[in-house]
Amino acid sequence: MRQSMTGSCYGTPGLAPIAGALFVATSMFLSGTGASYSVKDVNQWRGFVQPKVHFGLSKLENHGDTDNGPVDIRTISEHLSNVRDTLSPSMSELAKDLGITRQALYKWLSGDSQPDDIGKAGYIIELSRLADRFNEAGVENAKLMSKMKAFDGLSIIDLIKRGDDWKSSVNLLIDEARQLKIAGVKANLTGSKSTPTDGWMSSVSIPGSGMKE
Repeated sequence: MRQSMTGSCYGTPGLAPIAGALFVATSMFLSGTGASYSVKDVNQWRGFVQPKVHFGLSKLENHGDTDNGPVDIRTISEHLSNVRDTLSPSMSELAKDLGITRQALYKWLSGDSQPDDIGKAGYIIELSRLADRFNEAGVENAKLMSKMKAFDGLSIIDLIKRGDDWKSSVNLLIDEARQLKIAGVKANLTGSKSTPTDGWMSSVSIPGSGMKE
């Protein structure tokens, strides 16, 4: 309210729209995706909500919990591309694992739409992070390694599906894969003049890699 020269009070209509706009913007940021997210877990859900929300998150990162490490700013489309390029899953199989149609999956891949289920988005992100680890370690046949039944009859993708912590498992898988490849190359070189292959690795189960209950 403002006071006129005559002493009467009158409203300032410009303030109401501004306040309303701020309220709407805040509401969009907190619940525009149809779900609530903890600021502490910003690294986990940022890639899921960023395509839908155009607000910067730098201030939240600076004042939030920094124990989660670098913030992953990739979109779901980028995560899917990473998974497809590195792990080379069948799109039909991946769609089945996610409980969606292939058409919906291709829309996510193209960026035309986004998953409305944070669980599905989280699964894609974890697969992408697995792909990152294989790429960082220089694993040449990540598709084969990701399907190897090395953990009590389970693959590392099976562990991700179950929601298990796969971080130590992938390190073991990478270390053993290097040793197995060296052994395989030596076996190929000493026993045959043909080009060395890594097809023998597909049925290997790493000794002592059983998952603890």
